[in-house]
Amino acid sequence: MVDTPGHHMNRSLGAVRYPIAGPAGERPLLATWLALSLAVVVPLVPLLLVVGYLVRALVASERSESLPPFLADGRRLLKQSAGGTVLCALFLGPPLLALLVTIYGVIFSSSGGDVPTVRILAGSTAVLLVGLLALYLLPIALTTYGRTGSLRSALSLSSLRAVGSHGGYFVGWTLGCVGLCFAVALGRVLFTVPRIGPVLGMLPLAYGLLVAGHLWGHAIARTK
Repeated sequence: MVDTPGHHMNRSLGAVRYPIAGPAGERPLLATWLALSLAVVVPLVPLLLVVGYLVRALVASERSESLPPFLADGRRLLKQSAGGTVLCALFLGPPLLALLVTIYGVIFSSSGGDVPTVRILAGSTAVLLVGLLALYLLPIALTTYGRTGSLRSALSLSSLRAVGSHGGYFVGWTLGCVGLCFAVALGRVLFTVPRIGPVLGMLPLAYGLLVAGHLWGHAIARTK
């Protein structure tokens, strides 16, 4: 099937409705919102659950299925949360560490050190490129892990290369990132509301994550 602008527009509109269009209605969205809101107070466990549910959402979208209930099969959700978190750490940890080193270099240079500015700029560019590559490949790894239950399969270079090099995945990943960026921007605005700002700000973030997950999962399916 040939991808066309109209097809991608229809897919984007379908993704907008996806978080509330399934048999469970708005409950998966509300559960994700609640978990993100709780993460403001107790960061670790709620965020792990959100990662696990994102794995489920990616697989459901790859299979053209509706969002499953958030807490269905709790033991499996905990396993997916742990495995998904490991993958996030493996993909995003090195770029974040490199970013911290780069920031340290900038601070050291501005405080009278002799680190060349060109080297700092080159390092910043390299960190940015590596970080973007990690973000690009991470949904593929999470989806493969959710489908197979195997971290080894999720880290298969041949699988990452085959899906990541497909034009359909690139378009779907870009659309998902654009939608997620809009959600984050709206969330930042709502965060400024007195008292209830953090709770309000998590709603567009939860919605954006599920929409992006749907676009990414469907894009992966189109590479098969």
